[in-house]
Amino acid sequence: MSDAPKGITAYWTPQLQEWIVSVSCIAMIAGMLFSRALLSFSMLVLFLNTFHPDKLKQTWLTFRQSRFAICCILFFLTYLLSGLWSTDTVNWAQFIKIKLPFVFLPFTLLNTPFGDARFRKVTTGGILTVLLAGMLYSFAPLLSDPHYLSTHQHLPSPLEGDYIRFTMALVFGIQFVFWFFLIKGKSSFNRKQSIFLLLWALLATAYIHIQAAKSGLLCFYVLLGVFALSLFRGKRLWIAATGLVVAVGLGVASIFIIPSLRTQVNNALREQEIWEKNDAAKFGSTASFVPRLLSYKIATSLIAAHPVLGVGAGDMKLAIDNVYQHKYPGIPVVARILPHNQFICTALAVGIPLSLILIAMVVAPMYDRRRNIFTVSTFLVLLLGLLIEPMLETQYGIFVYLFFTLFWLEIPFDKERGRVAT
Repeated sequence: MSDAPKGITAYWTPQLQEWIVSVSCIAMIAGMLFSRALLSFSMLVLFLNTFHPDKLKQTWLTFRQSRFAICCILFFLTYLLSGLWSTDTVNWAQFIKIKLPFVFLPFTLLNTPFGDARFRKVTTGGILTVLLAGMLYSFAPLLSDPHYLSTHQHLPSPLEGDYIRFTMALVFGIQFVFWFFLIKGKSSFNRKQSIFLLLWALLATAYIHIQAAKSGLLCFYVLLGVFALSLFRGKRLWIAATGLVVAVGLGVASIFIIPSLRTQVNNALREQEIWEKNDAAKFGSTASFVPRLLSYKIATSLIAAHPVLGVGAGDMKLAIDNVYQHKYPGIPVVARILPHNQFICTALAVGIPLSLILIAMVVAPMYDRRRNIFTVSTFLVLLLGLLIEPMLETQYGIFVYLFFTLFWLEIPFDKERGRVAT
């Protein structure tokens, strides 16, 4: 009697299922940069691919045992529950729609075959290639017009203008390069691949500084600091300290060389003066620090008025707009932003008690038994992003947060030898 597989599994083999995961991961990054439809479609394919009969049971067990996955579900449920006290059900439904990845992405990515060195290499190499294409797209106007940044604050981002999430993705791309050079054994690569990785990291570093996104720059230096302190701890700590001082010094020096950075500093100084003078008449002419500080001020006043349940996810924008209308009518509608801090934003939407679930979700990877230098650096970079952006209120922000958190949770790491297990 033949033991050959029958039905769909005769074609949908476990090996094919694994490579569908790889292609889907690369396609999701491509979709994030160039096509929302591709991002959504790739997520759907990845989700359906998870239901392979030979792997579904193990995937479910892994999902159930993950603190992070459980917290993701609970975080989604807090926004779902807030619909009970949201009057704007249309806006509430939109918030629920963009947060659906918290339900299925942990399920699909928590049992990926990163134990296979070839799978890791192909997947990360594909992601870096897609991010390279994004950088080249963004650099194109500068190549055709060297004075482009004299009249524009930022380079165009392939991510529908979202240069913050794009630069954060590049920071994690640089972390991939760190990872490639820190691992050994079956994941080794040849000379040409080494040169590609080095050039990629140098180009990404240059891009992050030329783009001059404050969030991206801060994330880059946090990543640099974490790895410097980790690799040169103990008696060699002075090497890390010296390296960081040099890196920061070069970063400061670049302000005088790169027009976009110089513009950002000048704008920051001007807005600081406006804020310190409390010159409300000029608030409408600001676009960075003042709108952020105003968003904090308005949100905290609303949280104080609704500490237990918040205003409801559906009514959050309406409540903020009402305060702007009464207290700051001179602020343009496009500048009436959500609080640029995810923790404040969630407390405003669902109340302080339920917002504690967000804190539990954010710190959960730090209590994972597989925690290593990569999960720690990912945690710190994303924590910074959450502190200075309403990162989990946009589709792209949610994807960057979930994808890179889950990616590094799944890398098999040999803690004793300090390298990826092979």
